[in-house]
Amino acid sequence: MLGQAEQSVLLSVQNLTVDFSTDEGNIRAAEAVSFSLQAGQTLGLVGESGCGKSVSAMSIPRLIPQPPGRISAGEIHFCGRELLSLPVHEMRQIRGREIGVIFQEPMTALSPLHRVEKQLAEVYRLHTDLGAAAIREHSREWLRRVGIADPERCLKAYPFELSGGMRQRVMIAMAMALQPRLIIADEPTTALDVTIQAQILDLMREIRGDQSGLLLITHDMGVIWEMCDQVAVMYAAHIVETGAVQELFAQPLHPYTQGLLASIPSLQQGRGRLQHIPGHVPSLLHPPPGCPFAERCPLADQQCREVAPALRAIGQRQAACWKA
Repeated sequence: MLGQAEQSVLLSVQNLTVDFSTDEGNIRAAEAVSFSLQAGQTLGLVGESGCGKSVSAMSIPRLIPQPPGRISAGEIHFCGRELLSLPVHEMRQIRGREIGVIFQEPMTALSPLHRVEKQLAEVYRLHTDLGAAAIREHSREWLRRVGIADPERCLKAYPFELSGGMRQRVMIAMAMALQPRLIIADEPTTALDVTIQAQILDLMREIRGDQSGLLLITHDMGVIWEMCDQVAVMYAAHIVETGAVQELFAQPLHPYTQGLLASIPSLQQGRGRLQHIPGHVPSLLHPPPGCPFAERCPLADQQCREVAPALRAIGQRQAACWKA
Protein backbone atom coordinates (compact mmCIF):
# COMPACT_ATOMS: atom_id res chain seq x y z
CA MET A 1 0.00 0.00 0.00
CA LEU A 2 1.03 3.57 -0.60
CA GLY A 3 0.60 6.01 2.23
CA GLN A 4 1.45 6.52 5.87
CA ALA A 5 -1.04 6.91 8.70
CA GLU A 6 -4.20 4.90 8.19
CA GLN A 7 -6.43 7.78 9.27
CA SER A 8 -5.07 10.03 6.49
CA VAL A 9 -5.93 7.57 3.68
CA LEU A 10 -8.68 9.07 1.53
CA LEU A 11 -8.99 6.21 -0.95
CA SER A 12 -7.94 2.56 -0.66
CA VAL A 13 -8.31 0.09 -3.53
CA GLN A 14 -7.61 -3.51 -2.60
CA ASN A 15 -7.33 -6.52 -4.95
CA LEU A 16 -9.61 -4.98 -7.57
CA THR A 17 -10.32 -7.37 -10.44
CA VAL A 18 -12.36 -6.34 -13.50
CA ASP A 19 -13.44 -8.63 -16.35
CA PHE A 20 -15.02 -7.89 -19.73
CA SER A 21 -17.04 -10.38 -21.77
CA THR A 22 -16.24 -10.32 -25.50
CA ASP A 23 -17.12 -12.48 -28.51
CA GLU A 24 -13.60 -13.97 -28.30
CA GLY A 25 -13.83 -14.75 -24.59
CA ASN A 26 -13.22 -13.19 -21.18
CA ILE A 27 -10.70 -10.35 -20.86
CA ARG A 28 -9.28 -9.60 -17.43
CA ALA A 29 -8.65 -5.86 -17.75
CA ALA A 30 -7.47 -5.38 -14.14
CA GLU A 31 -6.20 -8.10 -11.83
CA ALA A 32 -5.68 -7.76 -8.06
CA VAL A 33 -5.02 -4.02 -8.38
CA SER A 34 -4.17 -2.32 -5.07
CA PHE A 35 -3.20 1.27 -4.29
CA SER A 36 -4.12 4.05 -1.89
CA LEU A 37 -4.25 7.84 -1.91
CA GLN A 38 -3.91 10.30 0.95
CA ALA A 39 -5.72 13.62 1.25
CA GLY A 40 -3.61 16.47 -0.10
CA GLN A 41 -1.66 14.21 -2.46
CA THR A 42 -1.65 13.28 -6.14
CA LEU A 43 -1.26 9.64 -7.14
CA GLY A 44 -0.24 8.89 -10.71
CA LEU A 45 -1.43 5.70 -12.39
CA VAL A 46 0.92 5.20 -15.34
CA GLY A 47 1.41 2.63 -18.09
CA GLU A 48 0.91 1.89 -21.77
CA SER A 49 -2.47 2.24 -23.49
CA GLY A 50 -4.66 -0.76 -22.70
CA CYS A 51 -2.84 -1.70 -19.49
CA GLY A 52 -5.92 -1.22 -17.29
CA LYS A 53 -5.39 2.30 -15.90
CA SER A 54 -8.75 3.74 -16.93
CA VAL A 55 -10.65 0.56 -16.09
CA SER A 56 -9.19 0.59 -12.57
CA ALA A 57 -9.90 4.30 -12.09
CA MET A 58 -13.46 4.21 -13.48
CA SER A 59 -14.29 1.29 -11.18
CA ILE A 60 -13.98 3.68 -8.22
CA PRO A 61 -17.12 5.74 -9.06
CA ARG A 62 -18.61 2.56 -10.58
CA LEU A 63 -18.67 3.88 -14.14
CA ILE A 64 -17.71 0.56 -15.74
CA PRO A 65 -20.55 -0.45 -18.12
CA GLN A 66 -22.14 -3.64 -16.81
CA PRO A 67 -22.43 -5.61 -19.05
CA PRO A 68 -20.01 -6.19 -20.72
CA GLY A 69 -17.83 -5.24 -17.74
CA ARG A 70 -17.94 -6.84 -14.31
CA ILE A 71 -16.09 -6.03 -11.09
CA SER A 72 -15.28 -9.60 -10.11
CA ALA A 73 -13.44 -9.05 -6.84
CA GLY A 74 -11.91 -6.46 -4.54
CA GLU A 75 -12.82 -3.62 -2.22
CA ILE A 76 -12.81 0.16 -2.69
CA HIS A 77 -12.87 2.22 0.51
CA PHE A 78 -13.49 5.97 0.20
CA CYS A 79 -13.83 8.21 3.26
CA GLY A 80 -14.66 5.19 5.40
CA ARG A 81 -17.26 3.67 3.04
CA GLU A 82 -16.97 0.57 0.89
CA LEU A 83 -18.17 1.77 -2.51
CA LEU A 84 -18.74 -1.54 -4.28
CA SER A 85 -21.39 -2.61 -1.76
CA LEU A 86 -23.34 0.69 -1.77
CA PRO A 87 -26.86 0.77 -3.28
CA VAL A 88 -27.04 2.43 -6.69
CA HIS A 89 -28.94 5.51 -5.43
CA GLU A 90 -26.28 6.18 -2.76
CA MET A 91 -23.50 5.84 -5.32
CA ARG A 92 -25.22 8.38 -7.54
CA GLN A 93 -25.16 10.88 -4.69
CA ILE A 94 -21.41 10.37 -4.21
CA ARG A 95 -20.59 10.91 -7.88
CA GLY A 96 -20.23 14.61 -8.56
CA ARG A 97 -20.64 15.65 -4.94
CA GLU A 98 -17.72 13.72 -3.41
CA ILE A 99 -15.98 12.19 -6.44
CA GLY A 100 -15.39 14.33 -9.52
CA VAL A 101 -14.28 12.84 -12.85
CA ILE A 102 -12.36 14.64 -15.61
CA PHE A 103 -12.75 12.45 -18.67
CA GLN A 104 -10.12 11.87 -21.34
CA GLU A 105 -12.02 13.36 -24.26
CA PRO A 106 -14.47 16.15 -23.34
CA MET A 107 -15.97 16.18 -26.84
CA THR A 108 -17.48 12.75 -26.16
CA ALA A 109 -18.12 13.34 -22.43
CA LEU A 110 -20.06 16.56 -23.03
CA SER A 111 -23.42 16.46 -24.77
CA PRO A 112 -23.30 18.15 -28.21
CA LEU A 113 -27.02 18.90 -27.95
CA HIS A 114 -26.96 21.17 -24.89
CA ARG A 115 -25.26 24.43 -24.07
CA VAL A 116 -22.50 24.52 -21.47
CA GLU A 117 -24.78 26.36 -19.06
CA LYS A 118 -27.34 23.55 -18.95
CA GLN A 119 -24.68 20.85 -18.49
CA LEU A 120 -22.87 22.70 -15.71
CA ALA A 121 -26.15 23.59 -14.00
CA GLU A 122 -27.16 19.92 -13.96
CA VAL A 123 -24.38 19.20 -11.44
CA TYR A 124 -25.90 21.70 -9.00
CA ARG A 125 -29.49 20.59 -9.62
CA LEU A 126 -28.67 16.96 -8.88
CA HIS A 127 -26.80 17.60 -5.64
CA THR A 128 -27.92 20.96 -4.16
CA ASP A 129 -31.05 22.99 -3.45
CA LEU A 130 -29.72 26.15 -5.09
CA GLY A 131 -32.07 28.26 -7.20
CA ALA A 132 -31.51 29.16 -10.86
CA ALA A 133 -29.85 32.54 -10.13
CA ALA A 134 -27.43 31.05 -7.60
CA ILE A 135 -26.58 28.17 -9.94
CA ARG A 136 -25.81 30.59 -12.75
CA GLU A 137 -23.54 32.67 -10.51
CA HIS A 138 -21.70 29.59 -9.23
CA SER A 139 -21.28 28.37 -12.82
CA ARG A 140 -19.83 31.71 -13.93
CA GLU A 141 -17.46 31.74 -10.96
CA TRP A 142 -16.13 28.25 -11.67
CA LEU A 143 -15.56 29.07 -15.32
CA ARG A 144 -13.55 32.09 -14.18
CA ARG A 145 -11.57 29.93 -11.75
CA VAL A 146 -10.57 27.52 -14.51
CA GLY A 147 -9.25 30.38 -16.60
CA ILE A 148 -12.08 31.11 -19.03
CA ALA A 149 -11.92 34.86 -19.70
CA ASP A 150 -15.51 35.29 -20.92
CA PRO A 151 -17.65 32.90 -18.84
CA GLU A 152 -20.93 34.41 -20.06
CA ARG A 153 -20.10 33.61 -23.68
CA CYS A 154 -18.90 30.15 -22.70
CA LEU A 155 -22.14 29.36 -20.85
CA LYS A 156 -24.16 30.13 -23.98
CA ALA A 157 -21.92 28.03 -26.25
CA TYR A 158 -22.31 24.44 -27.38
CA PRO A 159 -19.22 22.24 -26.80
CA PHE A 160 -18.40 22.07 -30.53
CA GLU A 161 -18.10 25.87 -30.58
CA LEU A 162 -15.21 25.75 -28.08
CA SER A 163 -11.55 24.86 -28.56
CA GLY A 164 -10.09 21.67 -27.09
CA GLY A 165 -8.49 23.58 -24.23
CA MET A 166 -11.75 25.38 -23.46
CA ARG A 167 -13.74 22.13 -23.46
CA GLN A 168 -11.23 20.59 -21.07
CA ARG A 169 -11.58 23.59 -18.75
CA VAL A 170 -15.36 23.17 -18.82
CA MET A 171 -14.90 19.51 -17.87
CA ILE A 172 -12.67 20.52 -14.95
CA ALA A 173 -15.24 23.12 -13.82
CA MET A 174 -17.98 20.45 -13.87
CA ALA A 175 -15.81 17.98 -11.95
CA MET A 176 -14.79 20.57 -9.36
CA ALA A 177 -18.10 22.47 -9.04
CA LEU A 178 -19.02 20.91 -5.69
CA GLN A 179 -15.39 20.72 -4.47
CA PRO A 180 -15.27 16.91 -4.19
CA ARG A 181 -12.87 15.08 -1.89
CA LEU A 182 -11.53 12.96 -4.77
CA ILE A 183 -10.79 14.05 -8.34
CA ILE A 184 -10.14 11.38 -10.97
CA ALA A 185 -8.44 12.81 -14.07
CA ASP A 186 -8.20 10.37 -16.98
CA GLU A 187 -5.51 11.55 -19.42
CA PRO A 188 -6.67 15.17 -18.98
CA THR A 189 -4.11 16.65 -21.40
CA THR A 190 -4.33 14.14 -24.26
CA ALA A 191 -4.68 15.80 -27.69
CA LEU A 192 -3.90 19.29 -26.29
CA ASP A 193 -0.91 21.29 -27.47
CA VAL A 194 2.05 21.69 -25.11
CA THR A 195 1.15 25.21 -23.93
CA ILE A 196 -2.43 24.25 -23.10
CA GLN A 197 -1.21 21.05 -21.40
CA ALA A 198 0.95 23.09 -19.04
CA GLN A 199 -1.93 25.44 -18.24
CA ILE A 200 -4.32 22.55 -17.50
CA LEU A 201 -1.77 20.81 -15.24
CA ASP A 202 -1.08 24.05 -13.37
CA LEU A 203 -4.81 24.55 -12.93
CA MET A 204 -5.34 21.05 -11.56
CA ARG A 205 -2.46 21.49 -9.12
CA GLU A 206 -3.94 24.79 -7.93
CA ILE A 207 -7.49 23.60 -7.33
CA ARG A 208 -6.57 20.37 -5.52
CA GLY A 209 -6.87 21.34 -1.86
CA ASP A 210 -5.23 19.89 1.25
CA GLN A 211 -8.36 17.91 2.08
CA SER A 212 -8.85 16.41 -1.37
CA GLY A 213 -6.85 13.94 -3.44
CA LEU A 214 -6.13 13.68 -7.16
CA LEU A 215 -5.86 10.37 -9.02
CA LEU A 216 -4.12 11.15 -12.31
CA ILE A 217 -4.16 8.56 -15.11
CA THR A 218 -1.51 9.06 -17.78
CA HIS A 219 1.02 7.33 -20.00
CA ASP A 220 3.41 10.30 -19.78
CA MET A 221 6.25 9.91 -17.26
CA GLY A 222 7.00 13.63 -17.60
CA VAL A 223 3.52 14.46 -16.32
CA ILE A 224 4.03 12.00 -13.45
CA TRP A 225 7.26 13.78 -12.42
CA GLU A 226 5.65 17.21 -12.70
CA MET A 227 2.38 16.48 -10.89
CA CYS A 228 2.53 13.49 -8.56
CA ASP A 229 3.63 12.64 -5.04
CA GLN A 230 3.17 8.88 -5.46
CA VAL A 231 3.04 6.64 -8.52
CA ALA A 232 1.66 3.20 -9.34
CA VAL A 233 2.99 1.60 -12.54
CA MET A 234 0.64 -0.74 -14.44
CA TYR A 235 1.46 -3.37 -17.04
CA ALA A 236 -0.94 -5.84 -18.69
CA ALA A 237 -3.70 -5.40 -16.04
CA HIS A 238 -1.30 -5.61 -13.05
CA ILE A 239 0.31 -3.10 -10.72
CA VAL A 240 4.03 -3.87 -11.06
CA GLU A 241 5.57 -1.11 -8.91
CA THR A 242 4.54 1.62 -6.48
CA GLY A 243 6.42 4.27 -4.57
CA ALA A 244 7.22 7.93 -4.04
CA VAL A 245 7.89 9.65 -7.36
CA GLN A 246 11.41 10.89 -6.61
CA GLU A 247 12.53 7.49 -5.28
CA LEU A 248 11.01 5.60 -8.19
CA PHE A 249 12.60 7.89 -10.79
CA ALA A 250 15.98 7.71 -9.01
CA GLN A 251 16.00 3.91 -8.64
CA PRO A 252 13.22 2.02 -10.46
CA LEU A 253 12.88 -1.55 -9.17
CA HIS A 254 10.86 -3.26 -11.90
CA PRO A 255 12.41 -3.82 -15.36
CA TYR A 256 9.27 -2.40 -16.99
CA THR A 257 9.59 0.83 -15.00
CA GLN A 258 13.27 0.96 -15.93
CA GLY A 259 12.29 0.61 -19.59
CA LEU A 260 9.69 3.38 -19.34
CA LEU A 261 12.18 5.79 -17.82
CA ALA A 262 14.94 4.84 -20.27
CA SER A 263 12.62 5.59 -23.20
CA ILE A 264 12.10 9.23 -22.19
CA PRO A 265 13.93 11.49 -24.70
CA SER A 266 16.67 13.67 -23.22
CA LEU A 267 18.94 16.42 -24.50
CA GLN A 268 21.94 14.25 -23.66
CA GLN A 269 20.86 11.69 -26.25
CA GLY A 270 21.46 14.20 -29.01
CA ARG A 271 20.82 12.61 -32.39
CA GLY A 272 21.11 9.05 -31.10
CA ARG A 273 18.34 6.50 -31.42
CA LEU A 274 15.53 6.56 -28.87
CA GLN A 275 15.47 3.57 -26.57
CA HIS A 276 12.41 1.34 -26.55
CA ILE A 277 11.12 -1.78 -24.85
CA PRO A 278 11.38 -4.69 -27.33
CA GLY A 279 8.54 -7.13 -27.89
CA HIS A 280 4.79 -6.77 -27.43
CA VAL A 281 2.29 -6.62 -24.57
CA PRO A 282 0.79 -10.10 -23.99
CA SER A 283 -2.80 -10.80 -24.96
CA LEU A 284 -5.26 -10.28 -22.11
CA LEU A 285 -7.41 -13.00 -23.69
CA HIS A 286 -4.62 -15.53 -23.22
CA PRO A 287 -2.30 -14.15 -20.50
CA PRO A 288 0.97 -15.98 -19.81
CA PRO A 289 1.21 -18.17 -16.68
CA GLY A 290 4.13 -16.30 -15.11
CA CYS A 291 5.14 -12.65 -14.98
CA PRO A 292 3.29 -10.75 -17.73
CA PHE A 293 6.50 -8.87 -18.58
CA ALA A 294 8.72 -11.98 -18.79
CA GLU A 295 8.86 -12.23 -22.60
CA ARG A 296 10.11 -8.65 -22.88
CA CYS A 297 12.38 -8.67 -19.82
CA PRO A 298 16.18 -9.05 -20.17
CA LEU A 299 16.38 -10.54 -16.65
CA ALA A 300 13.67 -13.19 -16.99
CA ASP A 301 14.43 -16.82 -16.19
CA GLN A 302 12.32 -20.00 -15.98
CA GLN A 303 10.77 -19.00 -12.64
CA CYS A 304 9.63 -15.68 -14.13
CA ARG A 305 7.96 -17.47 -17.06
CA GLU A 306 6.16 -20.02 -14.90
CA VAL A 307 5.22 -18.28 -11.63
CA ALA A 308 3.60 -14.84 -11.42
CA PRO A 309 5.30 -12.66 -8.76
CA ALA A 310 3.10 -10.97 -6.16
CA LEU A 311 3.40 -7.29 -5.33
CA ARG A 312 5.68 -7.24 -2.27
CA ALA A 313 7.18 -4.59 -0.01
CA ILE A 314 10.77 -3.54 -0.70
CA GLY A 315 11.61 -0.85 1.84
CA GLN A 316 9.03 1.92 1.51
CA ARG A 317 8.05 0.73 -1.97
CA GLN A 318 6.49 -2.27 -3.68
CA ALA A 319 7.38 -4.28 -6.76
CA ALA A 320 6.01 -7.40 -8.45
CA CYS A 321 9.29 -8.88 -9.65
CA TRP A 322 11.39 -11.87 -8.66
CA LYS A 323 14.55 -9.91 -9.49
CA ALA A 324 13.73 -6.67 -7.69
